[in-house]
Amino acid sequence: MAPRCPYAELHSADFQADPHAVNQRMVEEHGPVFPAEIFPGIKAWVVADYALITAWCRDARTFSRDSRRWLDWREGRVPDDAPVVAMMTHRPNLLYADGDEHARLKRAVVDSLGRVPESRVGEITRHHADALIDAFCLRGHAEIVSEYARLLPLLVLCDLFGFSRDVGERVLNSLSDLWDGIDAAKANGEYERALSDAISAKHAAPGDDITSWMLQHRVGLSDEELLAQLVVTIGAGAEPTANLISGTTHTILADEEVRQAFRGARVGVSEAIDQVLWRDPPVNNYPVLYPVKDVRVSTGTLIRAGEPILLGYAAAHDAMSSGGPDIEQGNRAHLAFGVGPHRCPAQGFAYAIAQVGVETLTKRLSGLRTSGNAPQRRPAPFALALSRLPVTFTPDAPKGTTPPWQQTSPSSTPTTSTGRQPNSGAEAPSSKLRSLVAWLFGR
Repeated sequence: MAPRCPYAELHSADFQADPHAVNQRMVEEHGPVFPAEIFPGIKAWVVADYALITAWCRDARTFSRDSRRWLDWREGRVPDDAPVVAMMTHRPNLLYADGDEHARLKRAVVDSLGRVPESRVGEITRHHADALIDAFCLRGHAEIVSEYARLLPLLVLCDLFGFSRDVGERVLNSLSDLWDGIDAAKANGEYERALSDAISAKHAAPGDDITSWMLQHRVGLSDEELLAQLVVTIGAGAEPTANLISGTTHTILADEEVRQAFRGARVGVSEAIDQVLWRDPPVNNYPVLYPVKDVRVSTGTLIRAGEPILLGYAAAHDAMSSGGPDIEQGNRAHLAFGVGPHRCPAQGFAYAIAQVGVETLTKRLSGLRTSGNAPQRRPAPFALALSRLPVTFTPDAPKGTTPPWQQTSPSSTPTTSTGRQPNSGAEAPSSKLRSLVAWLFGR
């Protein structure tokens, strides 16, 4: 019998099929910190202990977020074209900053996000959710990941950040290409160009939106700094929230315990969200810590300075309670939004968008249920996310919702969703996303 790989292969089909089983095996064999392979030949450590994650994230003297400390990268052992490089390369944003610089950048983001009333987030989310559902509600079937979950958070964020119709369409299309691995370098360039154009537009005509508030903030962000904060805030806000929407919808429909409690009104969407954040956190094994000096763990494991340490939220949760907390007890002790100075500044947005998104979906679509084969996870070492979630339901008439996007854009002519339905035939995910984006923006 061949020996087991000494690393948790986070890129492998086995890990994607059952990450919890892999995490449990590695903790049993290695203890609270185990070796991992993010991509073939690219090594890291996963910290799988709740207390250690909490302590290390708060220990700014020993651990840094600056990926320029990455030992293998500095010494040329990481190929430039490795897919994980895009998620680990240093950028001048709050994710990779430490100390006073991190506090400065985060202050601009937190203050600007904090000016948005929660009621506004909910109202905008509901309008966009209805518009997306209008696109497929007559069919009686849909693919929730590509037709709903991936688009909803981005539409909301584009609205809150005050993007024009043109910028919003470019952001959605470029990010959909990045998600699907379609010419990633070109897509990333277009994403950044679209955001740069948004910044230029706000210089010329500031508005009542997050981009303008960040531009005007007292910390004095340069345009380069603002671009870097927009890239991470929108990217980190949209994709994990999309994963949370699809994961929560799947849990409500497919997990028998949750489904019965939900149907019996013993729990609501918020409890299901917390269950997903514990069992299958949308961001997992990320962000990354880099020790500034050698660190020895209690089991004797030695982590050298500059070796990447992934924050294994799912593994840490499993180690505490493998089945997750009782759905009816309620629990927000998860680490899914991080801990310490780098705790996610937009967690309130994520909760609000996910809750309204799932509530709107489950209330509007009568008889909603999963269809076809069991949903599969996307192959991603830094996320626990579904690649597809096909559902069926009782067909219903559209509401004819005009999204706030089309109501407020001076260059757009208001249209209703009943006037233009996207192609419902079999399409590739990226093609379907582009069709939906074009429909939403009145093309």
